[in-house]
Amino acid sequence: MKRFSPARILLTFMLILAATALVVFPLAASDEGKKTAYRYDFWEDPYECAGCHRERFLDWQTSQMSRSYTGDFFQAQYFKVALKDADRDEGVAAVRHECIGCHSPSAFLSGDIPPKSSATMDTEWKQASGVKHRADRGVFCDFCHTIKAHEGLEPFNFNYISEATAGIDRKRADLQFPWSPHHENVVSEIHETAEFCGICHNELNGNGLWVKATHREWAESEYAAKDIPCQTCHMPPREGKPARMGGERPWNHEHNFGGGFTAFVEGAARVDLVFDKKQVHPGKTVPVTVTIGDLSVGHKFPSGASEERDLWLRLGVYDDEGRELQHIRIPENPSDPNDAYFITSSVATAYPTHSGASDPIDRDSLPSGDRLYHSAFLDDQGEVTFGQWYAVKDVENRLVPGETRVENYTWKVPEDLGGRKVTLKAQLWFRRMADSHADYLGIERRPKILVSEDVKPVSIGVAYAK
Repeated sequence: MKRFSPARILLTFMLILAATALVVFPLAASDEGKKTAYRYDFWEDPYECAGCHRERFLDWQTSQMSRSYTGDFFQAQYFKVALKDADRDEGVAAVRHECIGCHSPSAFLSGDIPPKSSATMDTEWKQASGVKHRADRGVFCDFCHTIKAHEGLEPFNFNYISEATAGIDRKRADLQFPWSPHHENVVSEIHETAEFCGICHNELNGNGLWVKATHREWAESEYAAKDIPCQTCHMPPREGKPARMGGERPWNHEHNFGGGFTAFVEGAARVDLVFDKKQVHPGKTVPVTVTIGDLSVGHKFPSGASEERDLWLRLGVYDDEGRELQHIRIPENPSDPNDAYFITSSVATAYPTHSGASDPIDRDSLPSGDRLYHSAFLDDQGEVTFGQWYAVKDVENRLVPGETRVENYTWKVPEDLGGRKVTLKAQLWFRRMADSHADYLGIERRPKILVSEDVKPVSIGVAYAK
């Protein structure tokens, strides 16, 4: 057997590491406009794909993939916050290209960072709804279907390897025996795997903190153990023709890429009120238990940009008209030093960027006293930040697939509700971002979505005069 010296092994490792870095961050040290091996016109416009794959195109056109660059949240946070941070703070300068690597990968590989709208008119795109530019395509058909692999052992930080060239490239997908009159096809195993999604849905920031880890969360779940990849839920299979001239197939995929919206969030977990009393007495204190289980997602909930997304449990007493008569607060847990992060608060203790460069805003913009499941990213001053590029620590208590979370409350029955019939109600709510952060960025507030609820009718005895 051939033996290698420790020095040779170290040198080989360093070369592999250097090659990986070049693929993961090919523009990390480059100037804007530097020539790269790619050009925008290496990728076909999505409208080219629509000619044969109309159903898939219509799916994609309404998806978040098509809005990954043009979405109001990304546009506001990237141009109003991230780029300004990169200009004033060399320590986070890489955020210029790191965001674009996943939100407009063709712009990233073409060296258009940040994208210059005046120089990249998309002449192939229909302009009826306004001027379009090539970066606006976001994550689109030809980009995904010309990826052949990811660099290194683990998918993260846009370490895709693209086969795009100046010609009409062969397209990669998971269909067996594909054929097309327009382009060559190849069966691609990676397109069937969760690793394909992890290329952009795992993100390690410059401080060594995983600020997005949806694929990594999946890899630790029972879904991975059962070989149920992301595509099963986010690109559900359906029968039909994958292309206009193709044959009927029993298995091909939708391209909606659903995520943290109503259709996916409603029923994603189950709330149960554990309370068997039919009657309680005014002035008395009674225990109430709420459990959250049957999590139907293959990763933590919430996931993705988990520093933005909030899931909270509210317990209250309601009348027949649905009016809240009493809010039952979650008890504080003095033995948990992080407990304050997991109880809703409207105190201005969060920062849009680093705490040394901005004024604080309301952390949750929610009534105080409810159990909150989320991630709190902390900067190097120990303050909550929505600027993930400044995060050095993640304090989180998100729900995990397969677990049942138990919350214990104490209900002090009000004296003035004596003689009434009321409803005890537990509700689990989800929202994509705090109202305060949306207001700061100048974008539309995100709606609250009811995930699950459970109710118990209760009679309150008559209060007797003392």
